[in-house]
This record gives sequence, structure tokens and C-alpha cells, in this order.
Amino acid sequence: MSNTAEELARADPQAVPGLGLSLAVLTVSSLTVMANATISPSLPGMVRTFSHVPGIETLAGLVLSLPSLTIMLTAGLFGRALERTNRRNLIIVLLFVYALGGASGALANSIWGLLAGRVLLGIAVGGTMTLATTIVGDRWHGAAQQRFMGLQAAAMAAGGVIFVTVGGWLADVSWRGPFLIYLSALVLVPLCLAFIPPYPAAPRPTAETAVTERFPWRVFAGIALLTFFAMTMFYLIPTRLPFLLVEIGVHSPSATGYAIAAMTVGSVTTSLAFVRIRRRLGPRTIFAIAFILMGCGYAMVGIAESYVPVVCGTTVAGLGLGLTFPNQMSWLMAQVPDGMRGRSAGFLTSAIFGGHFVSPLLSGAFKPILSTSEIFLLFAAALVVCAAFTATPRNLSR
Repeated sequence: MSNTAEELARADPQAVPGLGLSLAVLTVSSLTVMANATISPSLPGMVRTFSHVPGIETLAGLVLSLPSLTIMLTAGLFGRALERTNRRNLIIVLLFVYALGGASGALANSIWGLLAGRVLLGIAVGGTMTLATTIVGDRWHGAAQQRFMGLQAAAMAAGGVIFVTVGGWLADVSWRGPFLIYLSALVLVPLCLAFIPPYPAAPRPTAETAVTERFPWRVFAGIALLTFFAMTMFYLIPTRLPFLLVEIGVHSPSATGYAIAAMTVGSVTTSLAFVRIRRRLGPRTIFAIAFILMGCGYAMVGIAESYVPVVCGTTVAGLGLGLTFPNQMSWLMAQVPDGMRGRSAGFLTSAIFGGHFVSPLLSGAFKPILSTSEIFLLFAAALVVCAAFTATPRNLSR
């Protein structure tokens, strides 16, 4: 059979990957970043159901963010494993864990059962996202890599549009409904069996090169810090927007899904344009522009008094979000040795989901003294300040 995973594994690493591998990576990617936000429309209903549980508002936020903590702790381990493990077998196992952990929330009869399922989901997402990013680093190079990472970010955003919108519809019926969406991972099993390459395309480092190669921690730290900040700011939308909408009189879970989906629609636009933007601007400049767009969007949400301005604000913020993922990934992959792509992707995945985990804790710390609208304005100000620092002449080197 042509274009099978075995043939791809033996192929020239510089060759352009086929359609099958491209589809496999893009669809797996669509399961990852928005995996948590899929159940965002369920949060108010979940809080009502478990209102007898002490600290339920905090625990409900943890249901949303706990996978991020699990991913943060495990993605680096997956990154090292991917440099020497059969990737095809691993991704199949992870897809089943994703479906099991995610869908378990539809049946869990306690908040603790919900949290246990979210831990399993986090393990699966940490592995699938690290694997998808590592394969892109292996198989695509130069401008082709930047173009594909733009497509990858767009696939993630498109997955978010579908999952969050459908999640909102299902949450109108029952807050447990959105958990069933995670079963969609099982549909990808045949595609991954056929096209995910079992081992890296790039030659493994020899003992001699392993001595001379060092992980570029200094470069990674700068990229990871910007990534962590961007993701901390981004996750204000899925964790606080449902409650802001209730405060302004919008109680429909599907309306919450549409507002969050509008952010991902905006991100698709800039993700698809990333390769053209990157030809003209350096990665720091792109981060600065992304922060400004996100800050403007959050300011619009913060001052909104009705639903339509909120949707406009999330769309503008999405334009900035769409630049962050392909920018951070392509920037890092251009800086690391070939034999270290797996751990690089794993470490950066930890930074991404570390931001997701910290975000509700940070916004929650301000909740006793600020309204939800004021928290959005505070985050908007933080984004603009960070954009100004990132955009200083010293930092705008390519």
C-alpha cells in the first residue's frame, strides 16, 4: 500500500509529506488546545447540580483546568519518549484514553469522578499535542513548515469552533452533554493507523553528536515565557466568559458556545495568513501584534453591556490568538537540533498548558475585589504592557 506509515518512516525527511499524513496530523491537532473549552458552556449548570459541595465554583473551574495541570506535568516526558518510541502505537492508545477520560464526565455522579476523568484527558492531550508538533518538525521544513503550522493552528481553531458550538447546543439539553464530544477521537483511529509514521524521519543523533549537542535552554526560556503569558491571557475566555455573560443577562449555554467559537473563528483568519505575515515580520514583532489584538478584544469584552459587543470582542481577541501558536512553534523548531524536536515540543506544550492552568487561579484571585468585567480590563492592560515590552527595538530582532 502506498503512502502507508511504514513507507513514510523510510522516506526522505526533506520530502513533502503526503495528504494522508497531513490529514492525520491536522485532525489530531484539532483535538488538543480546545479540549478543555469544549465543556465551558456546561460550567453554570455544573455549579447548580453540585451546589451542595463546598467550594463548588472553585472545583468547577478545576474541572476545566485540571487537564492543563496534567499536561504540564507529563508533556515533557512524552517529548523524550517520542524520540525513541513507536509513535503510531502510542497515538492509538492515547486516542482511546482521550475518549474514555473525556466522555466519563457524562456519567460521573460526583465532582471527584469528574476530576478523575479530566486527569486521564490531560494525559491524552499532552501526548497527542506533543506528537503532532514533533511530526511537523520532522516532516516539514522552512517555509513549508511555517505554512503547515499555520494550517495546524487553523485546524485547532476550527476544532474549537465545532466542539464549543456543539457543546453549547448539547449543554442546552444537559450540562453533561458536551462530554460526549470527546468520543469523536475514536473516529481518528483508522486514519492514524494508516498514516502516522512509527519512528522519526530524522536520523537519531550518534553518540558523538549527542556529546556536542546541548538543549538551547536560553532560547527556549524566552519563547516559553512569551507562550506561557499568551496562554494565561487566552484562557480567561473559556473560564470567565460564561459567568460574565450571565452577569449581563445572557443565560443560554449555546450563546456562550457561540461567543467562544467567535474567538476561534477569528484565530483561523490569522493562522491561515501566518506564513505571509512571517515573511515580513520577526517572531517577536508577531507576538507584540498578537498581544495588542488580544488586549483590544478583552477591553471590548470588559466594557460590553450586551451580547453582540462581547462577540465582537472575542473575535478581535481571536485574531491575536491565531498568530501565537504557529509563531511560537515555528520559532522554537527553527532553534533546536533535529534530535531534540520531541522534547522541545513536549516542553513547549507544558508551557502552553501551564498557562491554561494558572489562568483561572490568577483571575480567581482578583474575583473578591474586581467584577468579571474589570478582570477582563485588567488582563487587557497586562497584554498591552507586555506588547510594549516585546516591541522595544532591542527585542524586535528577527
